Amino acid sequence: MHPIARLLLLIAVAALVFWLVTRLRESTRGDKVSFRPVEDLPADVQQSIDHALAHGRKGTAVRLYRRATKAPLAAAQAAIDVREWKRG
Repeated sequence: MHPIARLLLLIAVAALVFWLVTRLRESTRGDKVSFRPVEDLPADVQQSIDHALAHGRKGTAVRLYRRATKAPLAAAQAAIDVREWKRG
């Protein structure tokens, strides 16, 4: 095999391994949480969540959000954290 062809093959294999490792790391990373913002929910649900947050009942706010969206717990907590942060 020609030395340049061998070098190109080696570079292609290295690039493929790098790409596979990067994809594997992205797929196993657990810090990606997507959620629907509270602002996108119906007004009555928003008011209920805001009322719960105003009275320090974050758990109730998370339950209300989950009931309205069927979201997993991590996504609901993230959405409520963002809502709390936006409210100040």
